[in-house]
Amino acid sequence: QVLGEVVAIGYATVKKSDATGSVTAIKPDKMNKGLTTNAQDMIVGKIAGVSVTSNGGAPGAGSTIRIRGGSSLNASNDPLIVIDGLALDNEGIKGVANLLSTINPNDIESFNILKDASATAIYGSRASNGVIMITTKKGKKGDVMRVNLSTQASIGQRTGQIEVLSADDFRALVNQYGTATQKALLGSAVTDWQKEIYRTAVSTDNNLSVTGSVKNMPYRVSVGYTNQNGILKTSNMGRTSASVGLTPMLLNNHLKVDINVKASSI
Repeated sequence: QVLGEVVAIGYATVKKSDATGSVTAIKPDKMNKGLTTNAQDMIVGKIAGVSVTSNGGAPGAGSTIRIRGGSSLNASNDPLIVIDGLALDNEGIKGVANLLSTINPNDIESFNILKDASATAIYGSRASNGVIMITTKKGKKGDVMRVNLSTQASIGQRTGQIEVLSADDFRALVNQYGTATQKALLGSAVTDWQKEIYRTAVSTDNNLSVTGSVKNMPYRVSVGYTNQNGILKTSNMGRTSASVGLTPMLLNNHLKVDINVKASSI
């Protein structure tokens, strides 16, 4: 006799064939590649029924995430975000425009999306709009020490500009049709403000991690620095992050303890 596959859910263990809830798992090989400065960039267009819409083009700007559409006109339709089993406040973090921008994408191992109402049996009414479960990377028992350094760079440029009158054309138009008061306000400056406020934006993302195991204690330590510039000269998002993860096995491997410490400055 061979046991069939089982799925451990929040309140029971059931056969895989009996698990009727809608659950989608996204592993590293299925995530979006490239310079992903926000966690939501990794799942854009990857999960059926999940809509990720950018709120703006500014560096670090958040996204509106909807799992199977909205369900309320007045209440929040945002899904619950759970990181390593810790449910984050649906109201977000005060002073941070985008909650997911505080997480270093380089530290994320996988996403699990709970789409249906059964998620409320695990997390309560906060999960009525679905749940995004994020699992971060950890060390593995018996691993030798490994050091991973990654550096990515990107260049952003504006793709076009608004066609407007030149300074001389504008003055000619005012002199032809304007009033005496308007003509008196004309100067002699010639400035292309679109050239003055836009730039070629260079962004970098640097990450260093050390993973290994000391006897029965796997560990992972990582630091990262992201500097994302926008094409508007005043737009920038800088993030410094650090994480320490320890998974000691105690009592002759009968007790497993997860210790995760994460810090982020934006």
